Order: sequence, then structure tokens, then C-alpha cells
Amino acid sequence: MVLVIVLVLLEITGLQVGVEANKKVQVVETILPYNQLMTPHWIHKHSTIIGPHALYPQYFEILPTSGPEDIHALQLQLVPPGILTTTDSVTVAMTIAVDTTLADSAEHDVSFGIGDGTKFVGFHIVGKNNYRALSPCYLTEGDNIDGILKNVRTVPAPLVASRRYSSEIKLQFRSAERWGSCHTEQDEGYTNIASYQRLLDLTKGLHLEVYRGSAHEKYRIKYIKVEVDID
Repeated sequence: MVLVIVLVLLEITGLQVGVEANKKVQVVETILPYNQLMTPHWIHKHSTIIGPHALYPQYFEILPTSGPEDIHALQLQLVPPGILTTTDSVTVAMTIAVDTTLADSAEHDVSFGIGDGTKFVGFHIVGKNNYRALSPCYLTEGDNIDGILKNVRTVPAPLVASRRYSSEIKLQFRSAERWGSCHTEQDEGYTNIASYQRLLDLTKGLHLEVYRGSAHEKYRIKYIKVEVDID
């Protein structure tokens, strides 16, 4: 009798575990794969953190503000908290189209990437005035502390001959491998591969994040195309 009860309990427990696992899969499948074309209006409507800005049909403009460098300018939720586990891994691909008018005439340094609300991994996109000393895009990562990116780690990358600012930037990330890449239009196509030290905690959710290089600068985003899928 005891053996029968134990077997029944094990069977019930196994069914419960199976049900919970299926529920988790079903929830994840309703979220991922995630595909979104973020227009200026969509960015304005869905941003969870947003700094000074202006909305136009052609672009979303991040306006100058006061304060130090590396201020959090924009955050857009990709995956809600509680959906993914610490053992999950995601691949993120994003294409960012920007207005190059400002980049041709002023300082224009900005970081795009992904974060969990505490840690950030991404790429610093350099303004053309700095191409003589810096690559068009290079690894940057840090900790979001009170809306400012701190404990920043960067890794220099090869320079380019072109002095033309890229109108389209393509970024890719694979969270579990701490791997990322950036691609710009310079020199018939410039690609930089990066290895990060920080591992994002996906249980906290996943965000697209933007940090301004300097407080006095402004940036114009035409659109962002984002794809997220579980590995």
C-alpha cells in the first residue's frame, strides 16, 4: 500500500512539473520570438524611461539636457520580468536608422544596447568628428546606477578611412555567450566583434537601452527594428 501511494504521489508530482513546464513554454511562446518595427511614434508611446525629447513624423529626437556623460536617455521593454530564467539565452538583433544631419555638424556619440535594468551591454556609436582617434562603434558595458552608466568598460577597435557617418547601424547580441557585434556602413562595411564581461539577469526582463555620450548632444532616430528569440 505504501509503495502504491508513493508511486501515485510521484506520478502526480511529475504531472504537476510537466504542467508547469508546459505553462512556461506557452508563456515564452507568446512573447518570443519578438519582432517589432519601432517608429518614432511607437518609441514615444512605449518607452518606459524617456528623457527630454521631441517627436516628429520623420524621427524621434533626443534633446540636450544637463548633467554628466552617459545619462540614460531611452528604455524600451523587449521581454517582461519573470518570463525567462537564469539558464535561458536569447539572441537579439537590432537595426537602428538615424538622421545623419546632426552627426555631420556636431559631436554625436551615443550608446545602444540591451540591459536588465541594472547591467548594460552594448556599443558606443562614435560621431564622425572622432573617427581619427576612435572606431565607428566599439564595445561598451557598465552598471546603471540612478540613471547613469557607471563602472564603464570599453574596448578599442580598428579605425576606418571613411569620414562618412553611417545612416544605419546593425547590432547583434547573444546573452549566454556574452557575445556582440556591430556593423556600420564605413569602408564598404565595417564589423566589430565584442566579448562582454557582464552577464545579464534575464529574470529581470530585457530592455533596449540608449545612453547619451554627453548631456549637451542630441540625436535623431528614424526607426529601430528589433528581433529577439530564445536560443
